[in-house]
Amino acid sequence: MTASVSPGPQLLAAWLELSRDLLALSSADGRLLACNTTFRERFAVREGDRITSLDPTGAMAGALGAEGFTSTELHLQGGWFRVQARRTDEGLAWVLEDVGERRAQAAEAARLREQLDIAQEFGRLGLWERDVATGRGHWDRHVFAFWGLDPAQGTPSLEEATRRIHPEDHFSGTYGQSMAAPGRYAQHYRVLRPDGSMRRIHSQWEVKAASDGSAERVVGVMMDDTQIYELARSLGDASAQLRLAVELADIGIWRHDLLSNRMHYNDRAYAVLGIQARPDGLSIEEVRSYIHPDDLPEVLASAQRALASDRPTDMQARYRRSDGSWRHVLTRRVVQRAPDGTPVAFLGVALDLTEQVERQREASELALRLEIATGAAGLGIWSRDPETESGEWNPQMFELSGWPPERGTPSRTQWVEEIIHPDDRLRMSTARNELLASPDATVEHEYRIVRPGGEVRWLVNRARHRNWNGKTMIFGVTLDITDRRLAEQALRSADQRAALAARSAGIGTWEVDFETQAERWDEQMFRLRGLAPRQHPPQRVERLALLHPDDRERNVDASAQAMRDRWPLRYEFRVLLPDGSVRWLASRSIAVTDDQGRTVRRIGVNWDVTDAKEAEAARQQTAVAERASQAKSQFLARMSHELRTPLNAVLGFTQLLQVEEPDPARSAKLGHIRSAGEHLLTLIDGVLDLSSLESGSLRLDPRPVELAGLVGQALPLVAALAQRQGVRLLPGEVDGVAHADRTRALQVLVNLLTNGIKYNRPGGEVRISAGAIGDKVRLTVSDTGRGMSAAQLDRLFEPFNRLGAERDGIEGTGIGMTIVNALVTGMGGRIEVRSTPGLGSHFEVTLPGAEPGMGSGQSVDDEHSAPMRLQGQRGQILYIEDNPVNVMLVEELVRGLSGLDIASETTGTAGVARAALLQPDLVLVDMQLPDFDGFEVLRRLRSQPQTAQIPCVALSANAMPEDIERALQAGFADYWTKPIDFKQFLGALEARFPQSTGTLAR
Repeated sequence: MTASVSPGPQLLAAWLELSRDLLALSSADGRLLACNTTFRERFAVREGDRITSLDPTGAMAGALGAEGFTSTELHLQGGWFRVQARRTDEGLAWVLEDVGERRAQAAEAARLREQLDIAQEFGRLGLWERDVATGRGHWDRHVFAFWGLDPAQGTPSLEEATRRIHPEDHFSGTYGQSMAAPGRYAQHYRVLRPDGSMRRIHSQWEVKAASDGSAERVVGVMMDDTQIYELARSLGDASAQLRLAVELADIGIWRHDLLSNRMHYNDRAYAVLGIQARPDGLSIEEVRSYIHPDDLPEVLASAQRALASDRPTDMQARYRRSDGSWRHVLTRRVVQRAPDGTPVAFLGVALDLTEQVERQREASELALRLEIATGAAGLGIWSRDPETESGEWNPQMFELSGWPPERGTPSRTQWVEEIIHPDDRLRMSTARNELLASPDATVEHEYRIVRPGGEVRWLVNRARHRNWNGKTMIFGVTLDITDRRLAEQALRSADQRAALAARSAGIGTWEVDFETQAERWDEQMFRLRGLAPRQHPPQRVERLALLHPDDRERNVDASAQAMRDRWPLRYEFRVLLPDGSVRWLASRSIAVTDDQGRTVRRIGVNWDVTDAKEAEAARQQTAVAERASQAKSQFLARMSHELRTPLNAVLGFTQLLQVEEPDPARSAKLGHIRSAGEHLLTLIDGVLDLSSLESGSLRLDPRPVELAGLVGQALPLVAALAQRQGVRLLPGEVDGVAHADRTRALQVLVNLLTNGIKYNRPGGEVRISAGAIGDKVRLTVSDTGRGMSAAQLDRLFEPFNRLGAERDGIEGTGIGMTIVNALVTGMGGRIEVRSTPGLGSHFEVTLPGAEPGMGSGQSVDDEHSAPMRLQGQRGQILYIEDNPVNVMLVEELVRGLSGLDIASETTGTAGVARAALLQPDLVLVDMQLPDFDGFEVLRRLRSQPQTAQIPCVALSANAMPEDIERALQAGFADYWTKPIDFKQFLGALEARFPQSTGTLAR
């Protein structure tokens, strides 16, 4: 055995650095002796710091006086850690494990479980599964609630659960058949609960296969559909009668196109009228000619009522058939609207009620018609001898079943095994015994058949047996009820969707019977008022007490007579909830009358419209805000125009003086004047930028910008302010090329420098440096000023927030940093701030970089140097402008530096007339003239053949983006803004008057 060797310091250090845990050693009094990099970077500590300062709770400090602790979770500097400490003679060893992610995952898992449980609760869903081999299953708590069982007793076996299912629902057969083939299955059945109540369950399950393909496991979901069925049973008499009519009678479908005024029917509707189907439909005049004159006014009134409502409208009238007879037809219509709400058509259904209306008066005629209808309806008629199995079919039976007539009437065995659907064969094989055991009774069976082409159809047999010529015979008729079954299925689905929609939308229903004085509320009616559901609705006095005092008099509960009126009632009211809150409810109800027109019942609904009321209030507030924003935009546009107009003179004549000044020193001073004026223009644009920021229309022109030139341009602009404040500007190393909008980048830098000077102390400093960082560049501005607290940093970029500086008399608007942040972000960069109260602030602006050598080397002197004269240009310009200073400036600029001829007019009328006579090569148009605006000038020039092709350029102090966009869309060739930049102005003229041609190409 070799002697143990203590690891050396280097080995221990390497081991500590490899650990993912945070490791540290401290002295007995808690001072940090050593730690690994993970510990140091996470907590930013140094040797000698007290390790217990990390824990404000004092738990780590408690370990100093004990043997340590084995495992404790503590919240340290924004994160959760499992902390272990062990005391030795030399001090304490600490191990910290970051458990923040695990705790977050545990919290997220708990939140998801809670959301799933809420979703199941609201959706009345339960989850279950069962092992096929062992029969053991698992139910969640929702399934136990559906079945009324105690979860503590455990999931019942399949046999126990099956015994609680209504025997008529044949669950065991369906479930057992599903075990034969893995796949998805579903069944509706009733559950008999221990308390005697019954629940309707819709169960869906999937049989999972083992590796050998056999059924291994079943997983499923249950939905409690009891409420849906109960709501369906509670529908009013009219709805029930309508559903019954749809099930038992053919329904005509029609569409009235309001644009063409033509009616289109399905075959059943044409049959009701007794006319041939027409692909192009009928004119409305022809349709109205079929209506009984006494019924026509009510038909027209019904159409008007339907147009005023989005609810279905019913109407009954007599229609003349082509044979001259009259049919009683019940129609239901609803308005089809375009997306903008305009009515485009009536959609409706029609039900022939003639037989019901005339049943007593025309019984014999009805019997004859029924016989004729039976023949026309495709009834199959058949008979069979139960002993010999021989039978007879009429031709319609062969047509219904698809059985070839040449094969003769099929035997009973052939009928069951070759024609009936496989799933119905077992049931129909016992139908004959059931029929023979029911003397003097008609037995009915519905079943499916499979026609030779594979089509599945639903048929119904109505049969009875009787003694015929001394022997028992079975006589029957067969009907194809496929359409009826599909209609029933569609109606059930529609009813279920409607009930689900009402429940999901929070709609409560109520009913009052005036004969029995019985009232009924569903559960949602109570919930809308913050009450727990109970068996009987509140008494009228209690209901009135729930109403807001201002709404009690106009509520229907306040007038018993209003409830008995035959008219529909529509109103909204407020209710006081038990917690003191107020909610708005809407009420709609209709009266149910008897044959004498007396109101016997009233049925209605309530729903919460608080959100709609609040949304309407919000819309009104939004409209006020939009009007305020529009007024602000108009003010900003006017302010921009009024400020740019005098600046045009200042900057324009400064540029002219630069052209005329031979002394470089004086020319440089003029450049500073021009630079200051342009900076003032930039400040004006800054206010407009704030408006653009709010509307999302900030315009940027990124290109390579050398940061050295940018800093050189910015420093003179703030030098005077720095001198007044007694602050030194200390530029450091400045290098790098940024990909940015030069004007906006200058605006950002000047703003940061200005803030660093304004909020500094006498004798303070502002340092500027810049350099490349990988593919980006970083511009740094640091000051020794007052600094900012953490709370102030959080609100630094809020517009119009001076952070308390307004109380110190320091000038400012509070929008500078808002604009800086937006401009930097818009240029693809970011701004970072560090600040310490009393010591100063440090701003870092990071922007995308550009290739060295690509930068715009434009210096202050280059940018503000005198413009160059154009050479060899020839052409005529007409300038329409009412401001004499602007006219003087543009005329001297054009004549002195471009060599072009220029004429001017001070009104739009004079300008249009002069253009027709002068035929200039270019027209410059001010957008605000004394008689009419620049758009009217353009329109009139375009309307005259002699001036229609002359290019027009807008030259205006209106610099809002929407002004420029509107002018370009109106047809102006370009839009130049004031104040005029001579270089850009002359460059634009040079582009429009090339030296080689001498005149502007039109």
